[in-house]
Amino acid sequence: MTADFYEPGHTYAKSHGWKFRVDMITTHPADGERTALGWRFFRDEWEPYEYGEGDWSIHQATGGFTEITKTEADR
Repeated sequence: MTADFYEPGHTYAKSHGWKFRVDMITTHPADGERTALGWRFFRDEWEPYEYGEGDWSIHQATGGFTEITKTEADR
């Protein structure tokens, strides 16, 4: 089954060393839009980051992610 949004406890990767580790999902109090909160690895640094539903759609349209939760070695 394919996920329809980021999942807490999962780490995703794309090209050029980009990774996003999802710690939690929150929802907007007025409209319910989901936002994933976690850590992004980009340019050799981990930084706190968030991605919304629009970001999920854009990433899927540009080739999707590789789910690396079980194989991740770079924490």
